[in-house]
Amino acid sequence: AAIERIAPTLRALRHSDGGLARFHGGGRGPEGRLDQALASSGVRATANIGLAMGFARLSAGRTSIIIDTHAPPETEHSFNAHASTLGFELTSGRRPIIVNCGSGADFGPEWRRAGRSTPCHSTLSIDGYSSSRFVPHRPGLAVIDDLLLEAPRDVRFQQSSGLDGATVLATHDGYSQTHGLLHVRRLDLSIDGRDLSGEDTLGALSETDRITFEDLMNQNHLQGVRFAIRFHLHPDVEPTIDLGGSAVSLVSVSGEVWVFRFSGTSKLSIEPSVYLESGRLKPRATNQIVLSDTVLDYSAQVRWSLTRAQDGKSHIRDLHI
Repeated sequence: AAIERIAPTLRALRHSDGGLARFHGGGRGPEGRLDQALASSGVRATANIGLAMGFARLSAGRTSIIIDTHAPPETEHSFNAHASTLGFELTSGRRPIIVNCGSGADFGPEWRRAGRSTPCHSTLSIDGYSSSRFVPHRPGLAVIDDLLLEAPRDVRFQQSSGLDGATVLATHDGYSQTHGLLHVRRLDLSIDGRDLSGEDTLGALSETDRITFEDLMNQNHLQGVRFAIRFHLHPDVEPTIDLGGSAVSLVSVSGEVWVFRFSGTSKLSIEPSVYLESGRLKPRATNQIVLSDTVLDYSAQVRWSLTRAQDGKSHIRDLHI
């Protein structure tokens, strides 16, 4: 049966809270329906199967992380595709912590377009650009008909595991043509699921990319290339800047606390975001952590981490409240 064939993929794309990852319009769906479908399939859970429909999964303890490690479809096949390459989500038990904004299709064409852009995903984006570009507006072309153009051509992925935990290393060249820069993202999840270490790099590696970057620098009078790394938060997560602006405490409704830290010269800020959820009358207000920086040479690197510093109250941490 079809459900038996797709069950391993659905399990790989399901977070520890039972909901599907919010990529390319996906989401939790009706409560319990996915669990019921998987149970009726009769297919038992197995170890991670590598890439599932272009997504990688890291899981340990109560933590699940799902990463988009594949280029989106282009042109006529990209009607619902998002520019989300190398975006990730993190869920702890029943509590989503890091999310993507989701699909805005239920809230009109402008929200639909915004939700598909790279800044609406938890990944790095260069100011004013998505990793895949949209077909420009033209007279007579409805906004809802916008398709993706110039998607990353070369997306690479490696996954490994050891005694200390598991690692995903992925790259995409979505900014090579425009800026001569390759995005490299590394995620390391500890064996107990309490620590996630991340490293994001923008670099001009080939001679062609260096020439493109140099031309761009000359055009903007050596002002550099501004970029931001965004971490969109679930509406039930409350952020507070700590340690003089070098850390953010993230508190869920169950009392669980995660601490975000970073190293380097990036500027840390908490900015407004939205959570686009099907069935709601309007987008839900939420927040995002933003690390802002500039590429001034041929590369820039930002290291960051998320650590579960305090567990939630055991009697409510896994309840939907």
